[in-house]
Amino acid sequence: MTDSRYLKGHISMLLATIMWGALAPIAKIVLEHDVVSGLGLSVIRIGGGALLFLLISFLPRSLTGDCKVEKKDYLTLFLASIIMISLNQGLYIIGIGYTSPVDTTVMCTLTPVFTLLLAAIFIGQPLTVIKVGGIIIGLSGALIMAFSNEESEIASNPLLGNTLCILAQICAAIYYVFFLKIITRYPPFTIMKWMFLFSAVTYIPCMIPFMGGIAVERIDYPALLSLLYIIIFPTFFAYLLIPVAQKILKPTVISSYAYLQPVVATTLATIIGLAIFGWNRIIATAMIFLGVYLVSFSMRKKPNPKKSDKESFDPTMGSQV
Repeated sequence: MTDSRYLKGHISMLLATIMWGALAPIAKIVLEHDVVSGLGLSVIRIGGGALLFLLISFLPRSLTGDCKVEKKDYLTLFLASIIMISLNQGLYIIGIGYTSPVDTTVMCTLTPVFTLLLAAIFIGQPLTVIKVGGIIIGLSGALIMAFSNEESEIASNPLLGNTLCILAQICAAIYYVFFLKIITRYPPFTIMKWMFLFSAVTYIPCMIPFMGGIAVERIDYPALLSLLYIIIFPTFFAYLLIPVAQKILKPTVISSYAYLQPVVATTLATIIGLAIFGWNRIIATAMIFLGVYLVSFSMRKKPNPKKSDKESFDPTMGSQV
């Protein structure tokens, strides 16, 4: 592999991670301005993402890599859209409204832990002492953070918000474990286009009656730019950059970028005055990082090509929000 191609993979992964890391603080800006509720913001994000993918699909296929989907796969893509778009993105955005942006981003690093746990239960992925230790430590850190009683003006209900974010990562893990075949069968643009479209036509009509109105009079430049950022960058561009990196870098390298998301979120949240710190969260964050590292470290041995798919399955994926 040439150095330039390897660099391209790292740049793609770095940009996507920064986009996702900045999502929580920027979404918090919109919610703090009382422009729209967390539920309403999730509707705007999913609807905006679907519109972008639909518009880009009119470009030549040589640019997008789009292709036709077999009829038998539409149902699978529909189910995947419910899990990975409606539930994962919906729960995450709503959760941001109740907790701190730093907490939500730290929770995103748990995706490899949940993925490995589900893979062990449902497809027989072998567990080792290191893997089990990583799962226990990571989940313990998540519980400490979720049940933290530290007060904060920007976290109205940390328990509810952190729980919703944990559920979002469990949905992502379900997607990685049970929809692996469909993920590898079609180009990334095709998968994301159909998943966003399916999610938009099911999620939006169901949620609009409960989302409340949009306070147009409160939409100033920071709120408007934040809304545009949420729709364009972490929702659209980041999902197209990740597959570029996946074709070049090893899964363990990609998973290591999950540690950068909380760094980006914490840095940006501190700059705009949304970061909160306390010993409970510091300890919980350290435990989550250690747990994810142990899970990722345990998967670094190259799989034996003679082994079954269950034994060679690698769940250490970068988190997506």
